[in-house]
Formats: sequence, structure tokens, C-alpha cells
Amino acid sequence: MNRIQRMKEIVDHILKLNLNLTHPTRVGVSGITASGKTTFANEIAEEIKKRGLPVTRASIDDFHNPRAVRYAKGKESARGYYEDAHDYKAFKERLLKPLELNGNLQYETISHNLITDMPVHNKPQVAKQNMILIVDGTFLLKKDVEHLFDYKIFVDTDFEMARKRGAKRETETFGSYEEAEKMFLNRYHAACKMYIDEHNPKSCADVIFRNNNFDDPVVVFKEI
Repeated sequence: MNRIQRMKEIVDHILKLNLNLTHPTRVGVSGITASGKTTFANEIAEEIKKRGLPVTRASIDDFHNPRAVRYAKGKESARGYYEDAHDYKAFKERLLKPLELNGNLQYETISHNLITDMPVHNKPQVAKQNMILIVDGTFLLKKDVEHLFDYKIFVDTDFEMARKRGAKRETETFGSYEEAEKMFLNRYHAACKMYIDEHNPKSCADVIFRNNNFDDPVVVFKEI
């Protein structure tokens, strides 16, 4: 019950902002890998849908770079994951900027097919002015990206807890729990520590969602 109530409180904040904007509201959900961003973003989108507003879900993971670029520094490289995994130019130009003030409202939610490793060029969708875009991604609050979001959320989960969640989730992908945990330690979470050290994403977040206890999260809104 507490989690549902916290979601409603956050959506209340987003909708107040939405009323004052003359363009779609772009909500960025950041947090370390396996912090629970995707689940959280889906819950927020579902609550907005219940309120009768148009909502679109998107993820930075549909804007990957080609495999050769992603793994240029090695498949286990933390720096490679941090710097080379995603195509931020396409992410900004094809998803976020069209929805800004005076944007053309024609946006795309994918630029690359991760399975086929091929580029994707779909016909752009046209956003309504009151649409709310919910985007999740690990490094969304980098300083050269965060200004393109109207509302910023950081899902805050301890590294140890996220590592255990993530390793369990990716056991089949990496062949064993131990190998998956090693990848989180050496690549994914090592990259997340670079992100936190360089950009301090919590400092620009409008709300911090402390997600260690799934059923009883803690919400901290930025003081104005």
C-alpha cells in the first residue's frame, strides 16, 4: 500500500508541472544498473494512464550503439559501458529535443535493434502537447543530457542489493550467478560509480526514490 501511495505522490508532482508546460513533459528516471528503474518507470506510467493523460514509455536501452562500438574497449570494460554503450546523439535528437519548447513533436522511441545489431528508422510518432514521456536509463542525468528532462527522478538502491538483484536476473545470460555477479562488480556497477563521481545525479533530481525496501520505499522531494 505504501508503495502505491508514494507513486501517487510523485505523479501528483509531475501532473502539476504538466499543467504549466506548453510542450510534452519529459520525465527521466535514472539509477544504478538493477536499481529497479524499469519497474518504477512502468508503475509511474501506469498511474499517469489511470489519470487519463497520454503517456509514452521509452528507454535509453533502445538507443544502443552498434556492437563494435559498445565493446571496442572490451566486453568487461567499465569505461566502455559508461562511455560507449549508448548513442546519446540519436537519443537527444530523435526522442528528447522534438518534445522541447518549440520542438516539432515528431519523436522516435528506438534507433537500434540490440538483437540484430541494425539501425532502426521508424516513422516518427506525433506527440500531443499534454503527453508525458517516461524514460528510464542508467546514465540519464549526465550533465549534457539532464537539461533535456523537465522532471528528474533518481531511483536510489544500495550497490550490494542491486548487484544481487541484477546477478539473479542475468544468471542465464552469463551462465551462472557467480559470472553475472562478476560482471556487475567489474563492468556495470564500476561504470555506475564513475557516473556518480563525475555527475552526482542525485544533486539535480527533483525526487529521490529510495528503493531498498520494495514494499516500503522512501521518497525525498527536492526542497524549493
